[in-house]
Amino acid sequence: MARVRECGYYDIIVIGCGIVGAAIARDLSRYALKIAVIDKSSDLPSGASRANSSMLHGGFDDEPGLLKAKLCAKGNRMYRPLSEELDFKIRDCGSFVCAKGAEEEKHIEKLYEQGKANGVIGLEIVSGDKLREKEPNAAPDITAALWCSSGAIVNNFEATLAFIDNACQNGASLFTETEVTGLLFDDAGANISGVSTNRGNFRAPIVINAAGTYTDVISRMAGDDSFKIYPTRGEYFIFDRSAGNLVTSFLFSCPSALGKGITVARTADDNLLIGPTSVRQTDREDTGTTIPGLDEAFEGAKRLVPRIPRNMSITTFAGVRANIDIGDFCIKAADKPRGFVNVAGIKSPGFTSAPAIAEYVAEIIKDSFGGIVKLEKNPTFNPERKHIPRFSELSNEERAELARKDPKWGQIVCRCESVTEAQVVEAVRRGARTVMGVKMWVRPGMGRCQGGFCSPMVVEILARELGLSPLEITRQGGNSKLLTGMTKSPLLPEELS
Repeated sequence: MARVRECGYYDIIVIGCGIVGAAIARDLSRYALKIAVIDKSSDLPSGASRANSSMLHGGFDDEPGLLKAKLCAKGNRMYRPLSEELDFKIRDCGSFVCAKGAEEEKHIEKLYEQGKANGVIGLEIVSGDKLREKEPNAAPDITAALWCSSGAIVNNFEATLAFIDNACQNGASLFTETEVTGLLFDDAGANISGVSTNRGNFRAPIVINAAGTYTDVISRMAGDDSFKIYPTRGEYFIFDRSAGNLVTSFLFSCPSALGKGITVARTADDNLLIGPTSVRQTDREDTGTTIPGLDEAFEGAKRLVPRIPRNMSITTFAGVRANIDIGDFCIKAADKPRGFVNVAGIKSPGFTSAPAIAEYVAEIIKDSFGGIVKLEKNPTFNPERKHIPRFSELSNEERAELARKDPKWGQIVCRCESVTEAQVVEAVRRGARTVMGVKMWVRPGMGRCQGGFCSPMVVEILARELGLSPLEITRQGGNSKLLTGMTKSPLLPEELS
C-alpha cells in the first residue's frame, strides 16, 4: 500500500478561502498559531465571494434574534476601519429598498422596525419623490423607499484577497488546488486530527468548515447531518462605466421569499451592476448564465431604473450561493468529534458579516477548545497591508515616479483599466497563477473589451514569471488552457487524429 503523503502539522485548518474563510484566517493570525487555509480553487476569490452583489448591507433584512441579524450590523460597522488597514476599496453609497404601492410600503415599514431592533443606524422611510431627488433615474411609480445611509459597496475581489494576504503576512499558510476528500480522527474517533486531500494529509486538532456550498458535504464527513445546503444560482449583468452614472446608491426591490430581489447599483469601480436572479439547483458549481435568467434580471432592474441601456452590457456572470434549510447562519462547534467547527449557510448578508463571523469563530475556539490550543497573542502581528498600487488612480507625477524606478510601470498591459506590466508581475509575486487570478488582483480584462487586448500579454507575463510555457497557462486552473500550439506551426499526424 502506498504511503499517504503528510503535508504538515498545524494548530488550525480552515477549509475554504472565500471571504469568510479568509477573514477567519486573518483574525486567528492575531494569535501565535500555525494556520493552514485550504481551497480547491486555483485562484482567489472563487465561488460566491467572486460572484455576488458586493453590497455591505445595513442589517435590517433579518429578524431580530437571528445570528445573521446580529453579525450583519456588526460586520457593517467593522468594514470601514478594515478597509483602511487592509487597503481595499469601499464606496459609501447608501441603499434604498423601493416600494410600489401600499402593500410594499407596509413591508418596508417592517424592515425599518427590524433595522431599529438590530441596531442599524441611518434608517429613514422617504417618499418616492424624495428618492428621485437623489436618484432621478429611479422609476416614477416608486411610491416610497427605505433609506439606509450605512449601506455601501465594496470591491469584493480586493477585500477577499486583502484578508488572506494579511493572514499569510502574519504566518498563515495558503494551499490552493487542494481539495478535501475526508476528515481524519484519533484512534477513538472522538477527536479531529486533520483532513485528507488530493495532495495528502494535513494534521491539526481543530478544523473549521467554511467550504461554502460544500459545507454540508464536509459536515457529513464529521457525522453531522443537521443541515442541508441548497445551491442557488443568481445571474448578473455588468455594464460599461458610461452607464455607471445612472445611479449613485444601491437600489433594491422589495424582498420576497426567494431573496432580496433584483438590485441596481454602481460598483466600487463605477460600472453598473444588476441582478441577481434566484434559481435553486442541485449542481454546486454550475455558474452558467441563461437567456431566461438574464431577461429576468434585466426586466427586474428596469422596474427600478427604466433607462438601463442593455446594449452597454460588457459581460454577464452567475454565482451560486449557499442557501441553508435552517433559515440562519450555522456557526457552532460540534459536540463530537471534538475540534470540528461548522461555519455554514453563509449566504447574504454573509459578505457583510464576514469580519464579525471571524471574531465569533475565534470566541468559539477560546470557549470550546482552550485546552487544545492556546490563543496567545502573535507578537509580530501586523494588522496593515497595502494593495498593489492602482495605476489608474495615481496622479501623473506618481506614475512618472514609479516608472522612473521600474520601467514596467510605464508599460500598459490593459488599456481599458490602465493596468501596467508591473502590476501584473506583482500579482504573480503575491500568488496569482492564472489569467483569472491576475484579473482578480489588478483588473486586466474587466473593462470594455473584456480581455480582448490584454489577455495575450497577461499570458506572456505569467509564463515568463512562473517559468512555464505559454501553453501551460490556464484561464482558471484545471483544464482551462488557453493555447493549443504555436500559430503557423504544422501539426503532427497524431495531433490531427
